[in-house]
Amino acid sequence: EYKLRATVALDEGNTRNAILYQTKSLCASKQQKYSQASRQCGDLEDLIRKVIKGDANKGQQPSTTPIDYDDLCKRCNELPNEWTVIQIAKEYTPLATTMVHEELLRESTPIWLTVFRCSDPCEGAPFEPILIPLDAPASRPGAKYPNYFEHITSIPAEVRNGIVSTNESAAASETLADRLEAVEQQISSAVQRTIEWLGPWANLFVGKFRSPKDQKLESEIYNAIEEFCVHNRISRSGQRLVSLVARRLDLLDEYQLFELCACEQLDLEDAKVDALYTLLVSLKRTKFREAKDERLNCYPVVLIVDELLDVMPWEMVHPTAEVCRFASLSTLSELYRAHATRIKNGYFTLAAKKCFTIINPDKNLDKMSARLQMYYNEWYPDFELLIDQPPKESEFGDVLNTSDVLIYNGHGSGLQFMNGETMLQRDINCVTFLFGCDSVRLYSNGLFTEMTGTHMYYNAAHCPTVIGALWVLTDLFTDIYSMLLVGNWIPSTNPAYAKQNIASLDTVAFKAGKWQFNKQSSSAKLSVRKHSNLLRLMGDCRLFYQLPQRIRCALAASPPPRYSTHPCRATTWQWSYPLLLTLLQLSIVGVSALQKELTINVAPGNVDCFFESAKAGQTIDIEYQVIDGGHGDLDISFELAEATGRTIFADYKKSDNIHQFPVPYDGEYKFCFDNGFSRSNSKTVFFELIIGREGDQDDPAGWSDIDLLDGLTPEEFYDMKVQDMEDAIKRVRNNLTKARQLQDVLRSHEARDRNVAEENYFKVNVWSFFQILVMVAVGTLQVFMVKSLFDVDSRAYKLLTKL
Repeated sequence: EYKLRATVALDEGNTRNAILYQTKSLCASKQQKYSQASRQCGDLEDLIRKVIKGDANKGQQPSTTPIDYDDLCKRCNELPNEWTVIQIAKEYTPLATTMVHEELLRESTPIWLTVFRCSDPCEGAPFEPILIPLDAPASRPGAKYPNYFEHITSIPAEVRNGIVSTNESAAASETLADRLEAVEQQISSAVQRTIEWLGPWANLFVGKFRSPKDQKLESEIYNAIEEFCVHNRISRSGQRLVSLVARRLDLLDEYQLFELCACEQLDLEDAKVDALYTLLVSLKRTKFREAKDERLNCYPVVLIVDELLDVMPWEMVHPTAEVCRFASLSTLSELYRAHATRIKNGYFTLAAKKCFTIINPDKNLDKMSARLQMYYNEWYPDFELLIDQPPKESEFGDVLNTSDVLIYNGHGSGLQFMNGETMLQRDINCVTFLFGCDSVRLYSNGLFTEMTGTHMYYNAAHCPTVIGALWVLTDLFTDIYSMLLVGNWIPSTNPAYAKQNIASLDTVAFKAGKWQFNKQSSSAKLSVRKHSNLLRLMGDCRLFYQLPQRIRCALAASPPPRYSTHPCRATTWQWSYPLLLTLLQLSIVGVSALQKELTINVAPGNVDCFFESAKAGQTIDIEYQVIDGGHGDLDISFELAEATGRTIFADYKKSDNIHQFPVPYDGEYKFCFDNGFSRSNSKTVFFELIIGREGDQDDPAGWSDIDLLDGLTPEEFYDMKVQDMEDAIKRVRNNLTKARQLQDVLRSHEARDRNVAEENYFKVNVWSFFQILVMVAVGTLQVFMVKSLFDVDSRAYKLLTKL
């Protein structure tokens, strides 16, 4: 009903009511179910007595106060200035009353983005929520799932089927590796489809900038756009939309820039569209000359996700962003009001002094239990452990009430050991990690009822943070992820490992039940930095490519963003450690880029191909140029293709070009140089191939976070300074490598120019030689003819006389 009202209001041009009703539509009945009145435990005998008398509802006040637009704006303004709050919800469909939930999930409908809180470019003017209605993602007829919504909805089932196949015939024809590879490709394509559908609006998911340098750049862009909007009489809402997207123009291509300029939300004339496009291209070229770090240095982004879209890993739009999600704005508002006094600078603070861990409560994950017992006994000997036995409901409740951190490692979410209604009676103050399958996935309890999940009970009980999985997990990879996340967030309480890095744990030995570390390499890349910001660590973990994407994408957070202060114990904590975990039988190696520079000779009529492997998340950069064409033109045909034959890029008879391709999934790629069109001239081609990840050279944390150093010992501070020096040396080395690459390219240009000059020199000499021969021949003929005119007896004279 609320979604219908929202659609009608938008059709009538009443944007305020459209935003209000769409916001109220999310978890409308849950506001009643999880209200404060519903959480109060009443006496059953009194309730029966009231029901018999027929006055059970007399004298009761409404459990929730109706929300109007002014109250909605008030709730938004209460939230911390550092937060960016965005709501993602499906539009009303007339078929909703005839559909069950499974059909609603797959129904193709437009999606509304509502920005409640953001970096406001119009200072001084009152900010109101911004509504951006977007058309449903386009269908892809040739794909396995042409319908986008069917694609994302099928991910949990595909993951489950990939891990454990229930079809014997499928299991016989497909190996486990093939099924898991198909799952990886499906998740990658779902993320890619989402990013392509969002287009320029993906930049809304970039939080407020943290560093002064980025803030200064943002201010300069805002001023330029404001001047343009005032000159062209563009509305405040239009100025806000353009400014919010333009904060990171480097993340958009020219097509997306034009898509922004020509969007319905701005509704500009053609001349203004061209002028705005020219401005944005100019700003991108002048303001973003230097490549920015792959990791976003921004404050948290809070997503309010419609239950019909909750299965999509929205965090992967910008993997390194600090992202968390909620079911409704009212849930977010209530949680913030409950913990407002402990939130500083946009982060919830917590002293992790008492930590409790539940391991294998169902007693059927023996290998996982053995691994985690070894890990916690060695790394966190002070943690309280409950191993291989289910917790009693009272014991579980006491842990939730008295602990600072609860880590659950087992099947599901742990709600099987405590009734949800009982949980509502408690006030939970601990950070809760639910490392179990489908632990925060939403389920429908009926064909038409609203969906519910474990985290909603935790949120209603004022639990500040719940971290869990959107779909099925496998125990080994989940164990590694939990060690990676928790081990980098809370320092070891074992003095023996005070300066040891959990990342250097030998995971091959760990899988076999042995506790040993590899030697740490000073040149190891800092994939995940040890940090007290939990959301930042989760963002770094999403880029930890040694873990499968089905694990990196599965874990989601449902808190207000957190900033944890660690317990004051007799342990030494180095701020950031290199993280290099191994998986299965792989050795511990760094993630380094492949760089090759080759000069090849392609014979006439031949095609020379090269093959290289690349992994998902990497980028293929290839630059080539023909430096010698024999006696022909400086041109070559080029093709970049998958090993299966699908062409990615193709050039025909070009002298040089540059291509960049983000790798969607692991595989082998071929690079072919085709000289088939030439019959006699061979071509000398120089090319440079780089396969790596953008932003591999990570900058250390800036001194803008200097307040994080409070409480460090001189030895810890010294270690951090040494790390800073190491990072500086690495940056110098990377810059020298780039300089060498540039010099190689310049040398290839020089070689091409020299070959062109030598070819021109050869042509000039040959042509001059033929000209000299002709001149000598003509001169000789002329002398002979003139001489013949004066010799009466000569045959030439007689012939000329007859003529």
